[in-house]
Amino acid sequence: MVIISCTLVLGGLSAFNTVKDQKQLTAELQKLARVTSQRLSKHLIGPMWDLDKDLVDSTLEAEMLEDNIQAIVVWDEDGSVTFSARERDAGGRLIKSNGAIAGNFFKADSDVNNGTKSIGKVAVFVSKQQLNQQLAASTIANIITLVALIIVMAIVMTVVMNQIIVGPITRLAKHADDISHGDLKQSIIPESNDEIGQLAEAFHRMQTSLRVAFKRLYAKAKSA
Repeated sequence: MVIISCTLVLGGLSAFNTVKDQKQLTAELQKLARVTSQRLSKHLIGPMWDLDKDLVDSTLEAEMLEDNIQAIVVWDEDGSVTFSARERDAGGRLIKSNGAIAGNFFKADSDVNNGTKSIGKVAVFVSKQQLNQQLAASTIANIITLVALIIVMAIVMTVVMNQIIVGPITRLAKHADDISHGDLKQSIIPESNDEIGQLAEAFHRMQTSLRVAFKRLYAKAKSA
């Protein structure tokens, strides 16, 4: 019962830590998408105003040195035409994109504004792969820790049970067996003040009573 209760408590703590890690990493990745889009909205003002596509492309590629960024898309002022876009393929390599980014990502977008009007829009897509990998690693680590703690508790409980309960009861059973064979010379000494100690004390009184009774019988038989 104790092990089950401890397992439930430790399991609850592990689940809490996993959820906490998930929230923290999610917030970090969402912040990465938001901060990157805001930074690009400022850096792209000049290139977008000059319609310098090469500079826009190189700016996107520089931002995507951050591995967690899956794609960046820049649209024109109407938001209908993709001005420039980069994304990662299945192998993680940077490739040109048509701007149609499919999948489950953290997304943040910002307007590219030159101070008087919007001249474009940029969107940053951050991959959830790191989140999934870290959650898997965290879950495995928590399970390993939980199993290890359960094993340690089981060993400790076994040792404690042997020392406190099983050992004294085994010795009392041995004394009782010896008494049943007529050996009344052994000393039964209570090892504790709990129920087992009280049982040992009762065995001790019984042994003393049997000794007195045998002595009386012996004396009567000798005098007869």
